[in-house]
Amino acid sequence: MTADEQRDLKRRAQAVLRAPIPLSIRNGSANTAAEFKDSCAVVRAFVERGTQQERAKLAVLRLEGV
Repeated sequence: MTADEQRDLKRRAQAVLRAPIPLSIRNGSANTAAEFKDSCAVVRAFVERGTQQERAKLAVLRLEGV
């Protein structure tokens, strides 16, 4: 992953973390909420420490689609 791609991913990850929790997650099942929480944890770890870039990329795509 190039530096530009990493910067773009970090910007998108920060935007996803700042967004409010969607109603579909709040009113959904416990499994849906757990998956959302796990994805947020992976994204937060990437933003704070830069770890797990590929997992963070998938999690950002998943959260952007919610």
